[in-house]
Amino acid sequence: MPAEYKYRAVARNGQSQNGTITAESNQQVLEYLSEQHLLPVSIKAVRKRPLFSLWGFFRGSQYDELIMFTSNLSTLYKAGVPLLRALSIIRIGGPQSRFNYAISQMRLSLQSGKPLSAAMAEFDDLFPGYCMASVAAGEESGKLDDILDELSLMMEKELELTRQIKSGVRYPLMVVSTLLAAFVVMMTFVVPRFVEFYGAFNVDLPLFTRLLIGVSNAFDRYWPVLPVLIAAAIFGFHKASSNEKARLVIDHFMIRLPVIGKLVIKGNVARFALMFRILLQSGLPIVKSLDILNGAIRNSQVAREIRKIRDLFREGRDDLLTSGDFAVFPELALQMMSIGLESGSLEKMLSEVGRHYTREVQYMSRHLTAILEPILTVVLGGFVLVLALAIFLPMWNLIQVFRGP
Repeated sequence: MPAEYKYRAVARNGQSQNGTITAESNQQVLEYLSEQHLLPVSIKAVRKRPLFSLWGFFRGSQYDELIMFTSNLSTLYKAGVPLLRALSIIRIGGPQSRFNYAISQMRLSLQSGKPLSAAMAEFDDLFPGYCMASVAAGEESGKLDDILDELSLMMEKELELTRQIKSGVRYPLMVVSTLLAAFVVMMTFVVPRFVEFYGAFNVDLPLFTRLLIGVSNAFDRYWPVLPVLIAAAIFGFHKASSNEKARLVIDHFMIRLPVIGKLVIKGNVARFALMFRILLQSGLPIVKSLDILNGAIRNSQVAREIRKIRDLFREGRDDLLTSGDFAVFPELALQMMSIGLESGSLEKMLSEVGRHYTREVQYMSRHLTAILEPILTVVLGGFVLVLALAIFLPMWNLIQVFRGP
């Protein structure tokens, strides 16, 4: 049954092309793009999405399985095992896993005469655009074994980088979550008991106590609304993330956060350098590589500046890389890229950029607790102080009542 497919592809001159086509399958879209001499970056069927899906919200990226597949395929191919035989050997996860199904279908595609990159393009939810483009370029240049090996190493570095960032933000999130849980417990169980106790005495309550009682009463009266608000906030964030303008605002807010913002920028720059190097090494032109990377970088603010770098290369104005017209991209990374262009060693410089910012992320992640500790201590201290004043200040008034006139 025909369906609509959205595609993003790159022409020989490096220009990106987006469009929608009605076709029977991904293969027909690939054949159309091949006839138009376009390199496919992504092909997605236009599906009507459900209003809300917890599974779609919390599903993992399957990046571990992708790394395992690429590593196994690289090892077998370098050992002289043909691709068709290698795909019949590799097994990822359980027998019914999505990846094993994709491998079996890719093997059938290879048997019908398709190249590996075209077989991978039918499962663009498992294989990123830069991965398919690198494999396609490696097949064309005859360096597929080297490209698979480099892809495997690059993906392992990227996964380690992601884990470092997650490890760094885990402690602040735990502290904030604990504070929120303590606030809910206080409002639900502790404060109402004090309200009953103080209500038995005819005394004036301090301002902090009255405020705390007001918050507790509001929480007790409207608590059923809280889960609805949380669900609405999550749903709204999910919808906003899929809107380009809203995502720019969210990502701009993220990179402006103290400490966390620098971690996000350096992590994205490290990923950019690692991916850019592998695409250049596979034989793709600079402009085409940058166009593919535009969709692979997660932060839209960084991606926008990558588009700016791409436009400079396309217009032959790469001498303006260090012009200071970049608000997010670090100047050091731009200078090293500029030196690499002038000396003809851009791949080497990108490797150094990736290594440098990976170390920066690792250092910041390890020391993020120490960096944020003063801020978290002030927040936690303020929370405890307000609670202490609200609960214990009325006791002084009660002492005066017990003592009498």
